[in-house]
Amino acid sequence: MSYSTAFSQALSIVVYTAVKIEEGYTDYVSARQLSENMEMPNPTVVKILQSLNRFGLITTKEGARGGIRLAKAPEEITVLDVFSAIELDRPLFKFSLPSTLKDEKSQLVGDNIEQVLSQAESDMKSRLAATKISDLF
Repeated sequence: MSYSTAFSQALSIVVYTAVKIEEGYTDYVSARQLSENMEMPNPTVVKILQSLNRFGLITTKEGARGGIRLAKAPEEITVLDVFSAIELDRPLFKFSLPSTLKDEKSQLVGDNIEQVLSQAESDMKSRLAATKISDLF
């Protein structure tokens, strides 16, 4: 079972950006500001921003007053969108039956385990899809 910490970091970055812009604090949030305020190394922030940008969740502007902002309203971005930008299609659970277990009962148990884990991941993604960024603040 493994998703990267980059997902929770990306979620924090997206919410922070949405709040700062909604409050009228700024039009764009700089990577440096994100790094300092989120207590993340700048290379980590840059890598996350690249993923969010590639997925169309943020836009960037270069220059002294540049930085990032959300590409859509917070009501239009789901937590699943952020998750997908970071984790892509990586599965949550990796399960395989040991090759030594080839009997019918073992195969049935393996199929049942795979089904439960698959349903758990599906349920999680449904919940993430039902939650908008705006719901988080």
